[in-house]
Amino acid sequence: MNKKIIIGSVIGIGVLIVPVISNLISSKSFETTEKIKIATCPTYYELSKSLNLEKYQVIKTSSTAQSLVLLESGQADMILAGRTLKPTEPQMDSLLIKEGYSFLSNQEATIFVDQLNGYNIYTDLDEEELKQKFPIKNIQAVASVDEYLDKGIIITSWENTDYNKASIVHLLEKNGERVKLSRQPTIYCPNACDEQARELALYLKNKHQVTK
Repeated sequence: MNKKIIIGSVIGIGVLIVPVISNLISSKSFETTEKIKIATCPTYYELSKSLNLEKYQVIKTSSTAQSLVLLESGQADMILAGRTLKPTEPQMDSLLIKEGYSFLSNQEATIFVDQLNGYNIYTDLDEEELKQKFPIKNIQAVASVDEYLDKGIIITSWENTDYNKASIVHLLEKNGERVKLSRQPTIYCPNACDEQARELALYLKNKHQVTK
């Protein structure tokens, strides 16, 4: 009888202890799971605030170029940037979050959005659509925007942006923030963008639509 009692007690204690140990292991596993590090340029600091900080670590950088340095050195897993990559930069897989417009000229410049009225604008896109989105007066549709880089500012798609020929025109709001439509939020991955990257892109795409 005593043996049965002892065996029963051992089994009972085991039933109680196993779930506790299991929970401790699960908890420890969760704690040691590394966060996904995302290097983010200034344009998307605000957007990145919505990320789950238990899963993601946001590394604020001063530019896309600095983000690329962190990515190449292994200090970041992905990049959240607002422009296409330059020919001198490593070309990598990407996921588009939101389409934007590319403002270019023959030399790099920074202007405020309300100064657009003072420039001749050339585009290969829909003129009326651009007039509705930006304070533009002098705008002309042309077949090849590259031929007008030295005549004013050109507005084109990011797909048609060639940094071998053109330079960026940084378009700012009055408060100094970038005009959102002058950027194209994109996630860059060092290798092929995996399920984690696609999940992040979908979340940011939905968040961007809500906060635009």
